[in-house]
Amino acid sequence: MNNKPVIQVFALGGTIAMTPGASAGVTPTLSARDLISAVPGLEDMAALRAETVVQKGSANLTMAMMADLMERVAQSDADAVIVTQGTDSMEETSFLASLLNQSDKPVVFTGAMRTPNQPGADGPANLYDAVLAATDSRLRGVSLVMNGELHDPWFVAKEHTSSLQAFQSEPGPIATIAEGELHWRRDCPVRNVGLSATGQFAPVALISAVLDDDGRMLDLVADAGYKGVVIEAYGAGHLSEVWADKAEALAKGMPVILSTRARGGKIFERSYGYRGAEIDLLSRGLVPAGWLRARKARLLLSALLGQGVTNWKQTFTRVVKSG
Repeated sequence: MNNKPVIQVFALGGTIAMTPGASAGVTPTLSARDLISAVPGLEDMAALRAETVVQKGSANLTMAMMADLMERVAQSDADAVIVTQGTDSMEETSFLASLLNQSDKPVVFTGAMRTPNQPGADGPANLYDAVLAATDSRLRGVSLVMNGELHDPWFVAKEHTSSLQAFQSEPGPIATIAEGELHWRRDCPVRNVGLSATGQFAPVALISAVLDDDGRMLDLVADAGYKGVVIEAYGAGHLSEVWADKAEALAKGMPVILSTRARGGKIFERSYGYRGAEIDLLSRGLVPAGWLRARKARLLLSALLGQGVTNWKQTFTRVVKSG
């Protein structure tokens, strides 16, 4: 096949790259070239370049690593990029990559729920589907491929510890993959957030509201050196009166984002009027996260503050609504 698309594969480790260790359990040891070689016919689809960036479990990936990765993406002359990594943090890393992305070229994240030595290992199929997606002319920007589905990183979440169907999006996948092609349900949005891959991020806390907690964690946020906090509230954006008072005090000195601990739905802004409900909280200076889940709101706020965006509130709100 002539004039095959050029695809750069960056490997970061994770379950897809794990093999049995010398003592117990599995560890990430397979290289990018190992992963490619394990999929028959993969190189018939594209000219694949392989680079092993790190070999880590995805809990050890950092925002700075993702900034470095997106600089590599920007500098690459490949037609598309595939990133293989662990699934534990992939909903966050892919979202952060979309914030820092400066290109329309496809950047496809994928991984595996089962290690290569397990029966029914899904890594090879996911990598095959990622290459297939990366060569589709309709695909632009950052996406995530798992279990025959293409997801928008702004809405996808890992919802199960072991199921092959662990990754779910509240509006459903952008496309499904069957019979060697993508079946599109809607367009894959390309968002130009305006952030750069500088590697500068501010520390932002994430605290979840739970029954009958006195909010003492909120008292520690400022002294701990955090520059902002995301609160996972009840339901559509509700806190106890004690938490509401503490959140208001924090909001006088730093950004406080109001998100939800619920798995789906948006933060309300004008429905509930009692003390500690969303109307009251927003009047105290908290900023709604809209549809954005708390883990992703934290990344967005961290990047905005780290890059010195002075009008962070307006920019945060604009980015959330653009999603």
